[in-house]
Amino acid sequence: MKKDNQLSFATYEASLKLSSNDPIKQIFDSIDWSFIYPLVKDKYSDTGRAGFDPVSLFKAQLLIYLGEVKSDRSLASSLNFNTRHCLLCGFNNFLDTPTHGVFSQFRKRLGEETFYHIFRKIIAQAIVLNIIKGESVAIDSTHITAYSNSYGKKTCNCKGKCQHKRVYSDPDAKWGAKSEEHYFFGYKVHMLVDRKSGLPLEVIVTSGEKGDGPYLKPLVEQTKENHPHLEIKNVSADAAYDSYENYRFLTRDYKINPFIALNTRGVDESIPFGELTLTPDGKYLCIAGHQTINWGKDESRNNRLKLRCPAALGKANCLFRDLCSSSSYGRTFYVYPDKELRLVGPVPRGTVEWKLNYNNRSAAERANSELKGEHKLDNLRVRGLKNVKIHTYFSSTAQVLKRIGRAFSEGLPELEYAAT
Repeated sequence: MKKDNQLSFATYEASLKLSSNDPIKQIFDSIDWSFIYPLVKDKYSDTGRAGFDPVSLFKAQLLIYLGEVKSDRSLASSLNFNTRHCLLCGFNNFLDTPTHGVFSQFRKRLGEETFYHIFRKIIAQAIVLNIIKGESVAIDSTHITAYSNSYGKKTCNCKGKCQHKRVYSDPDAKWGAKSEEHYFFGYKVHMLVDRKSGLPLEVIVTSGEKGDGPYLKPLVEQTKENHPHLEIKNVSADAAYDSYENYRFLTRDYKINPFIALNTRGVDESIPFGELTLTPDGKYLCIAGHQTINWGKDESRNNRLKLRCPAALGKANCLFRDLCSSSSYGRTFYVYPDKELRLVGPVPRGTVEWKLNYNNRSAAERANSELKGEHKLDNLRVRGLKNVKIHTYFSSTAQVLKRIGRAFSEGLPELEYAAT
């Protein structure tokens, strides 16, 4: 493979005209790309004609996900006449630029695991630059419609509808549901997103029929494994991730505070909870249906939560006030977070702290929207799970690179990178 090609006279003249304020140049110049060579060394042979520089090919592919070109074909065409694109990627000879077939071969040669490692290294550099904090994160999934006919092709001669097997051009894509009314044929991207920056820390790509809840654990585990110095304190997620196993995993295995909406599917709107009833928005109602008053935690008794009668405090008019308790202090209820991880948790539902942290979930929704809008995640033009993974890693990498480039353009000092 080639490295550090010498500029030709024509490209040297053109390089003098390339503005230092070029947004793509700022993005590419803000990254130490040297980590790519060790990752791809075993993918290339030492004999035969030297191939194109893998860093240049990787930068060229990123031009698609940074909105510069639309496809491999338009990219190859642009590199033939667009001196800016040619120089930005490091192709220093206009007579020797890759054809569109080279890019598909490049993706196949490196494979999805290599592109995942590249994405992980870029994330590590964003952490070093303090762009990604990782203290509070959000988890969510988004769907990608397959680049395939969702109804497949018949293998029989039946007229009209039949139950015979069909052939699909993308056999890895599956039917999935985002809601009771919204079905899709394709894939799911499960993401763990940093709240402060709105950038993905981890992504997992699956076929469309997979549920969301089981992927909370691997998302957190892979993030902790890849970035062990990152201290995650809070995780926010919607009701799809509501399960006792997820609460147990977060609180007991990693000491992380979960802020997950209650999943009331299959039950009434409120959940019976001893002598109380818990509403989906975290309110504890007494037998008479009045909201109890949070009276704080008792640290001497495992942080049990104390709830008092609202009628005794003048917050409600209750016909059963005297029947419920003859004491002027009123009826008192106790809730034990360590025993009821899912329904209570380390930070009790309904408190201001819980609501503020749960609202951080919107970071994942914004990240998904940005990936689909600006970085082509929803513009799938490949088939097969492996290729969809590569497409997702490129889209996510472009999102992180854009934020790093912006940080440098705003005056972030240059740092010594550790290619972790």
